[in-house]
Parts: sequence; C-alpha cells; structure tokens
Amino acid sequence: MNRKRLILGISVSVLLILIISGLVLFKQWQGRPAQVDQRFPLQRLSYCSSNQVTPCIVSFSLDSNGKMLVNFLTTGAFYPDFYLKIKQGEEQHIYSCQKVNKFATSVYCTGAALPLGEVFQFSIFSLKEDVLLAEGDFSIIGLALGTPIIASSPTLGTPSTPSPTEGILVQTPTLAQMTPTPPTSYPNYP
Repeated sequence: MNRKRLILGISVSVLLILIISGLVLFKQWQGRPAQVDQRFPLQRLSYCSSNQVTPCIVSFSLDSNGKMLVNFLTTGAFYPDFYLKIKQGEEQHIYSCQKVNKFATSVYCTGAALPLGEVFQFSIFSLKEDVLLAEGDFSIIGLALGTPIIASSPTLGTPSTPSPTEGILVQTPTLAQMTPTPPTSYPNYP
C-alpha cells in the first residue's frame, strides 16, 4: 500500500514539474524579442484587390498641408498598431499611422510627400515590439488631391443678419398657357 502511494506521489510530482517547466519555457519563448529572420512567412504588402490579403494599400493622397497620406486596409480592430517606413534609395521616411475611428479596418499613415513614378520599398512595423509585419515595393503613379471648400457670402463686405433663405436661389415653377401652333402648310403648286 505504501509502495503504491510512493509511486503515485512521485508520478504526480514529476507531472507537476513538467507542466511548470513547460509554462516557464513558453513564457520565456514568448517574451524574447522577435527577429525578422525568425518570422515565417512574412506577409507581402500589396494593393487591395478582389483577392483580399490584408494588410493592403487602398490609395495615396495629399492632405491640405502637402503631406502624403497612405491609406491601408487591415483585418480589423485587433490588428496591431503600426508605423510605416518608406525607403527611397538610401533615405528612409517614417510615417505615423492611426486607425480610423468608426472603421476598424481602415488605417491612414501621414508623412513626407514623395515624387511620382519612383519605386519605393514600403515596410510596416508593429509599434509595440518593432517587428516587421509586411513589406512590398510600390511605384506611386498618382495622388488624390483634396479640394478645399471655399465658403463665400452673397453680400461680401457688408455685415448682415443671415436669413434662412439667404444665398439660396428659390425658383417657383409657373405654368404657362400654351397655344397650340397650327401645322405648317405649304402652298399647293399645280
């Protein structure tokens, strides 16, 4: 009877030691810094298409300050926060990125305006661990330009109290009495 208890006690102790050491090793493996050559496969960054692979680039545009905006589509709210690094020859440009409030899959990055037509290397890195998430090469072939809305007053220079219809052209439809036009007749020639 004592022998069975001893074997059971040793077995339970060995099992607990294995479980605890496995958890400790797993925590150490998870906690060490990730390296680019250890992440496989690295996601390929591309333009968004019907064969949706995220993250992907939706568009390029310029903001009102002349900075370039790069719009991304991601998998959603749980995609890690990231920054964008664009390599132009030997020069690197860092773009800060923000998620769009009401659209969890949309992210835009802001930074230096780049020339059209050149091929650039785009890389996105997680903010928390500075780990490369995806990369790809792109040529910026066009930029969407925002058009500012210029408000103007119908009475420039004279202060007045605006009325609810000021500046609005209101046309009242009128019905015109139409008199039928008789059909055109041509003289009969013999």
